[in-house]
Amino acid sequence: MKIKYNGIADAAARFVEKEQLKNRSLWKLTADQFANCPDDEDLGWRGEYWGKLMRGACETYLYTRDEELYEILTESVEQLLFYQDEEGRISTYSKEAEFQGWDMWGRKYVLMGLISYYNICREEEKKRKVIQSAERHLDYIMAHVGKESGKKKITETSDIWQGINSSSILEPVVLLYRIVHEKKYLDFAAYIVDCGGAREFNIFEAAYQNELYPYEYPVVKAYELMSCFEGLLEYSLVVKEEKWQIAVKNFVAKLLESERTVVGGLGCKNELLDHGSLMQSGTKYDGIMLETCVSVTWMRLLRRMYYFTGDIKYIDEIERTAFNILYGSVNFEKAVCGEETRFDEPYYRQVYDRYTADKDGCIPAFDSYSPLSSNIRGRAVGGFKAMEENQAFCGCCIAIGAAGTALVPLLGTEVQDRLVRMNLYMPGKLEFLIDSVPVQMEIKTKYPANGEIRMKLSMTQEVWFETELRIPEFSRTCRLTVRTAENNEDTVLPEAEKYFSLKRTWKDGDEIVLNLDMNPRILWGMENPEDADSARRMAVLYGPLVLAREKRLEEKEGTIMDCRKEEALNRPLKIENTRKALSYDLKKKYQCLFDVTIGEETFLMVDYASAGKTWRRDTEMEVWLQTK
Repeated sequence: MKIKYNGIADAAARFVEKEQLKNRSLWKLTADQFANCPDDEDLGWRGEYWGKLMRGACETYLYTRDEELYEILTESVEQLLFYQDEEGRISTYSKEAEFQGWDMWGRKYVLMGLISYYNICREEEKKRKVIQSAERHLDYIMAHVGKESGKKKITETSDIWQGINSSSILEPVVLLYRIVHEKKYLDFAAYIVDCGGAREFNIFEAAYQNELYPYEYPVVKAYELMSCFEGLLEYSLVVKEEKWQIAVKNFVAKLLESERTVVGGLGCKNELLDHGSLMQSGTKYDGIMLETCVSVTWMRLLRRMYYFTGDIKYIDEIERTAFNILYGSVNFEKAVCGEETRFDEPYYRQVYDRYTADKDGCIPAFDSYSPLSSNIRGRAVGGFKAMEENQAFCGCCIAIGAAGTALVPLLGTEVQDRLVRMNLYMPGKLEFLIDSVPVQMEIKTKYPANGEIRMKLSMTQEVWFETELRIPEFSRTCRLTVRTAENNEDTVLPEAEKYFSLKRTWKDGDEIVLNLDMNPRILWGMENPEDADSARRMAVLYGPLVLAREKRLEEKEGTIMDCRKEEALNRPLKIENTRKALSYDLKKKYQCLFDVTIGEETFLMVDYASAGKTWRRDTEMEVWLQTK
């Protein structure tokens, strides 16, 4: 299948490809960390950057098929393998300091990066070399980590977060086994599972027992926890162990129940699970939240759950997170952090300013955190580490983001035999074969700015196939019309939260017109006995989008509404395209500009992903609106 989308999903993937993934200096910087041992000094995570970037870049290549990108990735893999020593080690830690801190985490991402490149590599000899290097890399780890005498227990290879960062290597271990079918790798995966993920608490058994919410675990680092369960699902599918499949289902269900936020994503206190569904509208915490690493990992875990179960709810949640948090984090305006930004070390500010100003430097393609209450983007650079004698830096969220922007277009449409499944609606063109008949589908839509999606078919001869259309959870009433080339029409009213199936013989010129109900609605904060004002806050939703007030457009941002909650509950909500006089240059910065009316009060709101993009106080933004 050939895919060429337009719209924000395509724009994000190609922006990241151009501004980040084709930056050869960034690839050299991250690969060169393996030349010496820079993480010995602070037990850091510089070893994660290359593999994170490589994974996202390879998935981006699967969408764009850009030859220059492929060439760059090939060069970078060769550079990394140059640093592999005779024992197979690829690490940013010395042998004297290895297997502590974030060493295993970095080695995990090296393994992930090599496997990701192997999966796109077109040359058999290079594939052989890469997978052999991956095996040697893992063999060295297995020679030093395990249950045998003289080896270090995997949960003891880090004193951070009870070792769940180390245990998350489970995923690429299973992926390597899928490629080479060496039993020793499956045995090592089984050992990791048997260790329980965390040093003093078995996270896998806890998920299977299903008595605790993940925020009640003794270790609540969201990103690393989900990474472990990504690996557990891969392992369970290989060994066909239903117990662990149930554990992953339980874990994700508990996250959806207790952590899901209005904009998608998880973790409303720093980078931690904290009962985010309750705490998201809180008035007492003013720190960073909704880390981009967490959001991308959440999307990846949801994608795995969709492929495993076929359940539409996981696609709904991916859409919510992508169109709000993920695209909100993409630095389309090439903003740089201002004086408001917090750095963990004072000298990091100089490193940041120096590298972003350097012609060979790299403006961060992603922001690290997403605000819900009145605040700015660009508050901090997640996972910041200085490199090259303080002349450069990278960050964890900067490195992981491409895996998210690639995921959306790759998931958009599936074609299997005589089935075409539309998961995510994006404008563009698809080309595919049904029984050797070439079929082209042109999709015209402004979704999610409005709910009309038109899909027109072109083909040289008629052909029978099934088309499945996702009807999102929010679309309580919608209309689907099939218009044939002979101008006949069939109209149905599909149910929400299901795929609607069209099984028929299609002809050249046939068109499917789907009109989704964008269902403008208000979500109120939950009752919190420790924060009474939390339940007096409301958010405005439109289709999959969450709307935000922004100071650049209206000074009402950050102010209390004129009405009480009791009054707002009984007032009608009205959303329409704004009639306010705004310059063209300002308007084009937003996907949506709405006049939102609640009773007698009207204010301007924009889509969350477009708000706050200067990373300064002039575009301070808020989702949760406070009533009296």
